[in-house]
Amino acid sequence: MKIYLKEKIGNPDLFTGRKKELAFLLNWVEGIKGELSKSRSLLARRKTGKTAVLQRLFNIVFDKNDQVIPFYYEVKESKQWSVEFCQDFFLTFVYHYIAFRSRQPIYLSDDAPKKVPDAIDIARREGFDFLVPPIEALNWFAERESVDLFWTFVRDFPRGLAQRDDMRVVQIIDEFQYLNRKIYRDKNMQYLIDDFAQAYMSTAEYKNAPLLVSGSWVGWLMSDLRKMPARFKLGRLDNMPESETTETILRYSEIEKTAVTPETIHLIASLSEGNPFYISALMQSECPDKDLTTPEGVLAVLEYETLDERGDIRETWMEYIASAFDRINEKNAKNIVLYLSKHRERPVGRKEIREKIVPDMDDYDLEKKMRALIKTDIIQRGRSNFYYQGVQDNIFDKVFRGQYADDIEAFDPSEITRDYKALSEDIRRKYNSLSGEYNHFKGKYAEFVIIRKLARRAYKENDLFKSMLCNQPDDFCFVEYASVWSWSASPIYKADIQVDIFARAKEDGYGLIGEVKNRRKPKFSKKEVLEFKAKADELMRLEHVDKALLLVFCKAGFTSDAMDCMRENRMAWSADEQWMAK
Repeated sequence: MKIYLKEKIGNPDLFTGRKKELAFLLNWVEGIKGELSKSRSLLARRKTGKTAVLQRLFNIVFDKNDQVIPFYYEVKESKQWSVEFCQDFFLTFVYHYIAFRSRQPIYLSDDAPKKVPDAIDIARREGFDFLVPPIEALNWFAERESVDLFWTFVRDFPRGLAQRDDMRVVQIIDEFQYLNRKIYRDKNMQYLIDDFAQAYMSTAEYKNAPLLVSGSWVGWLMSDLRKMPARFKLGRLDNMPESETTETILRYSEIEKTAVTPETIHLIASLSEGNPFYISALMQSECPDKDLTTPEGVLAVLEYETLDERGDIRETWMEYIASAFDRINEKNAKNIVLYLSKHRERPVGRKEIREKIVPDMDDYDLEKKMRALIKTDIIQRGRSNFYYQGVQDNIFDKVFRGQYADDIEAFDPSEITRDYKALSEDIRRKYNSLSGEYNHFKGKYAEFVIIRKLARRAYKENDLFKSMLCNQPDDFCFVEYASVWSWSASPIYKADIQVDIFARAKEDGYGLIGEVKNRRKPKFSKKEVLEFKAKADELMRLEHVDKALLLVFCKAGFTSDAMDCMRENRMAWSADEQWMAK
């Protein structure tokens, strides 16, 4: 799909999976058209992909061009004067509105000038003269520095404009927690407005312009949302399922030119537990002598990322840890976090924490300390307000122990190395003993190898690669492709269709739509041919592909009726293992 709003993820091809989350949010956006959807939140820690999901949602909704106007705003982490914040928020919405209504995505660019005179000129040029008076009003509010009135005007404007046009707006506000922590009443930024977000208590209830808010400090955001009871439905961004995790690893492998094997794909997927940040940190690591083709190499990179001060994983977790320990008194807190991390498989009661760690601390002080730790996301609530749990993550406690264990107890750093090695060996045993269960990784790797050859070599070595195909058209040639990757129907289509390979031709040549079966048996059947053709036909319809060769690779070969069916449908096939050669 086309990218309108620049996404932080960088290369759009790095966005992988999140089908369930996007399908849910698109259904929620669909409900906005009938004023059925309630404002909601999306909770996730830093670098776990929430911004990528929100920005991709914006681009999908913008692309649909279907009554719902998307507005995306990220609240900055730096201190801001409320007057300047209000003006920037307002003009960002105006630019997103004009971009959507005029179908001119240039106004979504960060380079678009956000000054009142520029905004007035753009509104007039694009035929939205009714926007001129409210834009001019920004100067009136700014001159009087009437913050409360200014924020009311700005905050309600998207809803009011949706009502005026009988359209709908989805307001996507990222890093929502900074509204109460970074916006100041005065220009010198001495007086924090610590209830700035609470003004949304009324605005968030309107169904013609509901909010989707998110933040990377889950504890802070939850604390803020609890002050607005029943205004926002809570949602979380979980780690990715195995299939999407595998796809993410392979995408990074291709784009970062970092080699992997089926076994190390499985090892990275298991160690990362489907956390996209951990995957990107491993694949993009600057670890000396990085090698992700062996289990030992994967563990070396993971140790670097979690224990070395240059590691991205360590640096990110240290932000959370430092934020917690800056606010509270420390050794007891460190002992509490370590204890919960060691027992993270179960909720731990306040009584147990006091008896085991802080026998002299009273209930009030302990609860205050636990609330502070929860707000900074290094522990979480258990089954009630009297129970707590460590971060559900097999990497966090390695980072934490590596940094603080010397302060709290006798500690041998080689413990962490032994932990990783034991975990790796357990994963490898399961992989080797249940190889049938893990054919998924081998199959995805086979797709990846063929994709790489189509993208890099086939058009340069036409004769060789054509010799590896049966039943190709007389005028067929491999070409340089605009894109080559596996394909899943966008959630916009509400169709759960996946195709192993889709190579889109740049010009007039044949595109390629492929099915890959990296198996020794059984042979590819007629039933599978017809199922693949149905998926390929739908892909061609949805992606507006006029000319493509359907190709099946199956290591096990093909039944005779399957080959007859492919001849009838002008499909090519191959069992040539040169496709899989390194």
